[in-house]
Amino acid sequence: MKISKAIALLLATIALTAALANCAKTNETPDASDPAQTQTGAAEQTQETAAPPSNTAAQTPAAPAETNAGDPTPVDTLTARPINETYTFTDSAGRAVELPRNIERIAPSGTAAQIVLFTLCPDKLVGFSSNIYDEQFDYIDKKYQSLPVFGSFYSETLNLESVMVANPQVIIDIGEVKPGIADDMDGLQERTGIPAIFIHMDMLTIAAAYENLGEVTGATEQAQKIVSYIRQTLSETEERIRRIPDEERVKVYYGDGDGLNAMVKGTVHTDVIDIAGGNNVAQIEESMRGGAAIISMEQLILWNPDVILFSPDSIYDDAAALPEWQALSAIRNDRIYEVPGMPYNWMGRPASVNRLLGIKWLSNLLYPDLFMYNMAHEAKEFCKLFYHCDLTDAQIDALLAKAT
Repeated sequence: MKISKAIALLLATIALTAALANCAKTNETPDASDPAQTQTGAAEQTQETAAPPSNTAAQTPAAPAETNAGDPTPVDTLTARPINETYTFTDSAGRAVELPRNIERIAPSGTAAQIVLFTLCPDKLVGFSSNIYDEQFDYIDKKYQSLPVFGSFYSETLNLESVMVANPQVIIDIGEVKPGIADDMDGLQERTGIPAIFIHMDMLTIAAAYENLGEVTGATEQAQKIVSYIRQTLSETEERIRRIPDEERVKVYYGDGDGLNAMVKGTVHTDVIDIAGGNNVAQIEESMRGGAAIISMEQLILWNPDVILFSPDSIYDDAAALPEWQALSAIRNDRIYEVPGMPYNWMGRPASVNRLLGIKWLSNLLYPDLFMYNMAHEAKEFCKLFYHCDLTDAQIDALLAKAT
């Protein structure tokens, strides 16, 4: 009996000891609802169980903690578009090209593209394809004088290393459609590794081209201002010129160099004459490269134009004093003019946006009763809109000195 009581007492003692041990263990375990206690406990446990670092083996970095939100996608604060978003653009050569939605760095392929893109989005140009000279910068915002010159993307003058340093997002070519343009653009893109697109632009498609470029570059506001100017200029000119019978159209001759290098009808360098209502007398089927043809003085006398235009830096200053030119009625009537050449030739060469101002200048010159433009005002407004530059009265006087 005593033995049974002893055994019972021993079993009770063991049970009590076990209960007390379990109670102590429970009190040491942190409350899961207390983050600080949980982190402290976990840290202590890690310190107790972590193995010391090895001197020879590379340590495996801890993986970053995952969150439900994920990494944020960079967004352009102006457009609210993801910065790295791309889309497929079909250019004027029918090529499908993947372009960034947000374009901030552009390289022009050549001079024509350079001029157009400068008028639209100068701050996005990473360089020029051809030099802009000091005298041209008198009519263009000078803050862009420091941009590098790459050379034309279609010539051996291209400095590809300089292009790579500038890191453009796209190369843009602008102009008339030529045979093989799609292959040329594919080759350019393959050679540089940079998306390259072609936009067709002539005097019939210039407004639509600017709208396209505005969408591609994101410069839609400036594009719409330019498009409004283009449409108003062309529609106003067409409406007024329509009133003039063909037989009353002014006969115009446009000469380069010594004056006998005729700029022939039907080229991009003389379409200003056609649009402004002039009758270009140089209707020659075969011309040299560049839309010009060498003629004789006898031929010019047979044409006997009412108005003679000379290109910048040609024979204008001397023509009126030369005996062989005296047989021409335009010389005798003092109706000879030099085409303004700043910041680019107003008739073409290169055939670009300056032709819009050339249309106003020439239509005003040929038909002053119909147009009555104040060309000083028109030139100021044009350079402000297209070249981002405010011209002085002295600059305007110099620009028009031989042109009115």
